[in-house]
Amino acid sequence: MPVSNKLKVEEGVYGITESPNIERIRFGEYELNTWYGSTVYFAQDKTTLGYKYANLDKELQSRRKVPKVEKEIWLEKLFVCDNCFKYTDIKETFQDHVLKCELNSKQLGKIVYRENNLTIRKVCGAKHKLFTQNLCLFTKLYLDNKSVFFGVENFDFYIVYDNVIQKPMGFFSKEKLSLDRNNLACILIFPPYQRKHLGTLLISFSYELSKVEHLISGPEKPLSPFGLIGYLRYWTTVIVRVFIYGQLREFTTVSMSTLSTEVGMRQDDIETTLKYMNVLVKKEDGDDKIYIKKDLLRQWAKDNNITEIPILERKYLLI
Repeated sequence: MPVSNKLKVEEGVYGITESPNIERIRFGEYELNTWYGSTVYFAQDKTTLGYKYANLDKELQSRRKVPKVEKEIWLEKLFVCDNCFKYTDIKETFQDHVLKCELNSKQLGKIVYRENNLTIRKVCGAKHKLFTQNLCLFTKLYLDNKSVFFGVENFDFYIVYDNVIQKPMGFFSKEKLSLDRNNLACILIFPPYQRKHLGTLLISFSYELSKVEHLISGPEKPLSPFGLIGYLRYWTTVIVRVFIYGQLREFTTVSMSTLSTEVGMRQDDIETTLKYMNVLVKKEDGDDKIYIKKDLLRQWAKDNNITEIPILERKYLLI
């Protein structure tokens, strides 16, 4: 999702509701609960889907008023295509679309990573505006710290596909020109495909993009609670691997700048991770040196089954 400033929940703000306002989602063959509410699927009357309202003539639009009494659930079920993310509230329209969807037999964008089971494709927001807008709308139902708008032109979307079922399973977005040099703006693994380590794969890929650009980088802040969990999983794995199996396996003391360069992570993210793992002996203010408890790192590797095998196989990169 291309924007990160959280909107306040107040009357007239178009984007966020205090609780889910769509009860259920039919996403391809899956029936899903929504996690968060979003007004952006709807017209200002809070009862009509936006694309339907836009197709009404001006006279009919003027007759529709915003209800005075706020309903908790605005729509019982929304049908979303799990190929192109187009949506409707009519079952028959959805079923007809599924049979005819032009993305049934193809995927958009350029392949940038391909292994036996998975493919990552880069989709340009400016080139595929409707697809990425609809993707952002769907995403807002499962992320609470991102607001939605339609300015997708300045973002690239990296979408992971299953090579067998040929379905998108998750994505991350990246600003084409980030003043803060962020390598990721938003990440979501769709609910049916979670707990398959796909989030860690995409995070790892975002850092590979930064390495190609010779950047020390990281995600846009602030991270959502789920986002922070995902990043700590990746950051701890990378740091354990470089100290136990990698270039720094003989070191217990290293400069923060050296470690940052070696792993491609920002220094504040490294410090957060080391404190989270409780393996940082000490770091004096103004001192670039850090002192690592290697025995605790080895135990962390054992407890979390961290091996020499990388998260992402570089030989499959096509960037």
